[in-house]
Amino acid sequence: MNTDATRSRGTISSTTMVALATGGAMVVTIAWMLAGGSASEGQITETDLFTVERGGFEISIPSSGDLASLDIVEIRNRLEGTSTIMWLIPEGSTVEEGELLLRLDDETVNNNIEKEEELLTLSKNQLENAISNLEIAEKRRDTNVSQAQLKIDLAKLDLEAWQHGDVVSRRKTLQLNLETAEKDYSRLRLNYQKSIELKEKNFISQNELDQDEISMIRAKATWEQAVLAEEVYENYTYKKDKQIKESNLSMAEEEYTRIVRREEANVSGNKSNVEAFEEGYANRQDRLAKYQEQKGFCEVPAPAPGLVVYGSSVEDWRDDKPLRVGTKVSRNELLFILPDNANMSAELSVNEALSGYVENGQRVTVVPDAIPDVMLEGKVLLVGVLAQDGGWRDPNRRDYTVTVELEGEEGLSLKPSMRCRGRIYIDQVEDVVYVPVHAVGREGMQPYVWLRSGDGYIQHPVSIGDSSELYVEIEEGLEEGDLVLLREPEAGTITQRIEDISPAA
Repeated sequence: MNTDATRSRGTISSTTMVALATGGAMVVTIAWMLAGGSASEGQITETDLFTVERGGFEISIPSSGDLASLDIVEIRNRLEGTSTIMWLIPEGSTVEEGELLLRLDDETVNNNIEKEEELLTLSKNQLENAISNLEIAEKRRDTNVSQAQLKIDLAKLDLEAWQHGDVVSRRKTLQLNLETAEKDYSRLRLNYQKSIELKEKNFISQNELDQDEISMIRAKATWEQAVLAEEVYENYTYKKDKQIKESNLSMAEEEYTRIVRREEANVSGNKSNVEAFEEGYANRQDRLAKYQEQKGFCEVPAPAPGLVVYGSSVEDWRDDKPLRVGTKVSRNELLFILPDNANMSAELSVNEALSGYVENGQRVTVVPDAIPDVMLEGKVLLVGVLAQDGGWRDPNRRDYTVTVELEGEEGLSLKPSMRCRGRIYIDQVEDVVYVPVHAVGREGMQPYVWLRSGDGYIQHPVSIGDSSELYVEIEEGLEEGDLVLLREPEAGTITQRIEDISPAA
């Protein structure tokens, strides 16, 4: 197991493990005193001796912690504002999915729904009226625009009829009148001149001559009137009529433009009203749907099976506000957690000095304090990233939380926060010479054992390797079958100490 760039093996160093095993040695010593403490201090029994063996042992880290659920569902208040608890399921109950956990006061929500339904009806009526007004405005626009277009068409036809009909006809009439008057005047003038000659010869009477002169004068006046009529028409009447006809067409076109703009603006305003009322109606629908959804939040069912734990029980700051009937809760406030007791884990505390040896997947055994005769198997699921301090009792202590997935916990009635003891197995030593860890002492930096030699004991130096809480590997200094003393021998039985050994030895 490689835990960092400088560690070649995932085992705990012998120095560290021997130091940590002092507590285990004390336990064994106490057990020895209870078992044979009645013997005299100099008496050594078989339980005080250990025959050196070759074999293997597991290296493990002892730890303790609490049981926890791997599947925890948090339930928070989704009702807006502040509401009062009307009914509450007892804490510690085991519930199935869908079972009611809590009921909140829904009076405010019902009032909001009733008010919003009235406003929604009003908004719907306003929208329908706006749609009707838009339809009316569109039809009025179409009618008025069509009438304006008709006026343009009639003005164009009137202009064309005048240009190609009245003008042509009038000019031909005037021309005919002019030509006729001119010819009649010429004829009567010649006739009058002849009558003068005839009067001089007394072929006609003075009266006849006067009659011919009067006819000539009348013809001349008629001719002059025809000339004047043509000049008046071309210079005045034609131009006036043309301006009137073209002005009528221009005014009709301008009126058409004004009507189109006015009616389009009216229709556009009605469209804007419809869009505004549609948006208002949609907003009212959304608000009503929201209030109806909020009403559903007044009853809180269990989203999954589990054990009921109040949110006030797991959040320390809420000690002065326990969850009970009559308590007011706010939006997003933690109401319950539902740990699933069928899928439990253990959260073990491992000292920071040993945490680097723990890896995911390592085997773990866990013994719940409530069921001390049951040992559960498990494996490391997660090693915490941040260390936890020891609190005010031991502020310098740093422990990492190791989450262990348990197996075989079904039917044991385990609950979260139950205390437990665990052992994390980080390595396995095979085919080595080993002794109990409390058989090894130290003289300065030199490890030693009390080796049986005849009837006495010698302080025998050894080289140690890997170690566990109970055993330590002896790399050099002992062989299989050697007997070592598990405690300090009496002074009279010591035959040799380390300082007595010569360098040559």
